[in-house]
Amino acid sequence: MTKNFKSLLFKIVSINFIFLLLMSVFRFVFFTYYGKGLSFEELGFDILKAFYMGVRYDLAVLAYLNIPITFCLVILLFVNKELILKNIITFLKLYYTIFMGSLFLLLIFDFGFYSYFQNHFNILIFGLFEDDTKALLSTFAENYNLFLAVGSFILLYVIIFILSKYMLVLKYEKDVFPRKYVFKIVVAVAMILVNFMAARGSFGIFPLGMDNAGVSSNSFLNKVSINGIYTLQNAIELRHQDNNKVDYATKAGYESDIRKAFADYLNINISDIPEKNPEDSLSCVLPYNKAIEDLKPNVILIVMESFGGDLAKYNSETFNVLGELKEHFNTDLVFYNFLPAHKGTVGSLEGIIANVVRLPFSIYLSQSEYAYKKYAFSGPIPYKNKGYETTFLYGGNVGWRNVGNFMPNIGFDNVLGEGSMDNAWPRNQWGVYDEHLFEYLFEVLSQNEKQKFIYVMTTSNHPPYSIPNDYKPLPLNVPEALDKNIIGRRLANKRFITYQYSNEMLGRFITKIKKSKYADNTIIAVTGDHNFWNVIGYSEKTMLDSFRVPFYLYIPNTLKPKNIDTSVFGSHLDILPTLYNVSISSAEYTAMGKNLLSNQTNDNIISIDNGFIMNNNSIVKYNFNNGEVAFYKWNRSKTGEIEQSSETKEHKDLIKHYLSGIAISDYLIKNTGK
Repeated sequence: MTKNFKSLLFKIVSINFIFLLLMSVFRFVFFTYYGKGLSFEELGFDILKAFYMGVRYDLAVLAYLNIPITFCLVILLFVNKELILKNIITFLKLYYTIFMGSLFLLLIFDFGFYSYFQNHFNILIFGLFEDDTKALLSTFAENYNLFLAVGSFILLYVIIFILSKYMLVLKYEKDVFPRKYVFKIVVAVAMILVNFMAARGSFGIFPLGMDNAGVSSNSFLNKVSINGIYTLQNAIELRHQDNNKVDYATKAGYESDIRKAFADYLNINISDIPEKNPEDSLSCVLPYNKAIEDLKPNVILIVMESFGGDLAKYNSETFNVLGELKEHFNTDLVFYNFLPAHKGTVGSLEGIIANVVRLPFSIYLSQSEYAYKKYAFSGPIPYKNKGYETTFLYGGNVGWRNVGNFMPNIGFDNVLGEGSMDNAWPRNQWGVYDEHLFEYLFEVLSQNEKQKFIYVMTTSNHPPYSIPNDYKPLPLNVPEALDKNIIGRRLANKRFITYQYSNEMLGRFITKIKKSKYADNTIIAVTGDHNFWNVIGYSEKTMLDSFRVPFYLYIPNTLKPKNIDTSVFGSHLDILPTLYNVSISSAEYTAMGKNLLSNQTNDNIISIDNGFIMNNNSIVKYNFNNGEVAFYKWNRSKTGEIEQSSETKEHKDLIKHYLSGIAISDYLIKNTGK
C-alpha cells in the first residue's frame, strides 16, 4: 500500500468524521429548538437511541456522497503518480465544497420546512414548485433577510472549501517498495465493501430506511433520529409513485370487489350495496322541509387560512386572538373535535368541496387529470339542482393551483379572485386583506335576489403575516402556559397578530350579517384549512391539538335543530352533509360524510389524509405508504390528551373504515366522472 494512498485515506476519513460530527451538532440544535416545552421524562434512553440512529442515517448519507471518492482512492492505489494525486486532491476539494455545502444547505431548508409543517421534508415540498412561486419568494423576502441568507449560504460553501483545502494538503512521496497487486486488490475490495455497507446502513436483511426511525413511543424523538435527506428521498419516491397512478383501491385491500369497500365503510351488509352502481349506496334523500322552503336560505362556507383550533383555547382579554369572533363563538355552534382533510391549503379546500376522502400522498385533484371531469358527488351540485347561484370566492389569484379551471368543473357558476376586486384595495403577497375580501363577499351576496351558495377562501393569515397599516392590534400578552411551548418568538408574535386580525375581520363580517336583512335567511359555516403551524411544539399526547381546526356554524333559529351535541367528532368531510340538511329540502346528495347535527355522529370516525384516525374512544396512526401503525386511546383524566394502547377490535375497525374510504374515493374519482 503506497504512502500517498494511506495519507490521503487518513485525511478523507478525518474530514468525513468532522462532517459527521457537524451533522450531529445540527441534530442537537434541532432537538433543543423544536423540543422546547416537550416532556422527555423517563425517555433518556430513547433520546440516546434517537441520536445513535441519527448517526447511522448521517453516516449512510455521507457514504453515498463518498462513492466517487472511494473510486478515486482505488485509482490512486493502483496508479501511484504525482499528477494523478494532484488531480484527485483538486477534485476532492471541489467535490466536497459543492456536495457537502449542498447537503448542509438542504438540512437548513429542512429545518425551516419543519417549522411550518411540524415534519421533515415530505411530499408537500413539491408545493414550492407548484404554488405561486413569485408569492413564495416574496414571502421569504418579507420574513427573512434574503441578503443575509444568501450571504450565509455563500459563506457556508466558502467554509467547507477552506476546511477541505486545509485538510487535504498532501505532498507526493515516491514509493520505492510497492505492494503486490493481490494485496492491493484485497484492499480495494475491502474499501468498496466498507463504503457499500456504510451506505446500506445495516448488516441485516433490509437496508436502513424510513421505518428504522421509530426508536421511541415519542413521535418527536422519531423525527430527531432521521434527517431531511432521507425524508426528501422518500418524498421523491412517493411523488414518482403518485405520478405512476397508484391503484389506491388495490393497495387498500379492495382489488377484488369494490362493493366490499362500500359495505365496510357504511358498516352494512354487502348485499345492500348495488352491484351495478355501488356509489348509489352513498346517496341520501332529504325530505320536504316547510321552514327551509319558506326561508330559502343562503349558505356561506368560509375556509380561513391557518385557522387552528388549538390557539383559540388560550384566548383571553389580555391575549385576545379571537377578537370580535369570540362573541359569535359564545352564542353559536362550535365543534372543536374537528379535523381538516389535509395539512395543506388546497388539499383541504378540495377535501371539503369534493365530498370524498382525500387520497393520501396523492397530487392535488385540481392539478390532476381529474380536475376537468364532472362528478355527481361534487359539493355544489345539490345547490345547483335547487336553483342556487354557486360562487367560489378566493382572496388571491384564481390561477393558484389551477383552481380557476377546477372549480367551474366541480359545479361553481362563478369563480372570483382578487382580479375581480377593487384595485385600490391593499394586498399582501397572496391577495387582498381579509377585511376587503369580506367586504366583497357582502357585495356578492347582495348582487341579486337569487339563493346563493358561496364558498370562500381567505389569505391574510399566511406568511409573511402582514396586516394593513391602519389596523390596531388588540392586547396580545402571551400566557405562561403557551409561552413555554412557543418555537421562534419573533415569528410567533407576527403570527399572533395576523391570526387575531383575520378573526377580528371574520367576527365583524358575521356581526354585519346578523345586523342586516340576511340575518334570518343566511347560514354561515367557518372552518380552517389546517392548524396554526410553526409556532407551537406538540408532544405525542397532544396529537389532536397539532391538527385540529374549529367548525363554527350560525343557523337562523327557524332552521336550527334542537339538542345539538357539539362535542361529537367531525371533519371537513362532514361539513357539506351538515349544511345540506339545514338548507335544502326535497333534494338528493351523494357524500361520504355525515350530518353533524343528527344523532348518527355519536360514534363518528374521522381522519386526516396522513393516517391519523380517531373516534371518541380510540386513535390510530396509520401510514398508508408502508403500513406502519400505532395504537392509542383517550386519556380520560386529561381532556384532549391521548396515551398509548394495545390493539383492540375498535382500532381494527378504525383502520378498516380508513382504508375502505380510500378505496371508495379512488373508485369514485377514477370511474364516475364525465
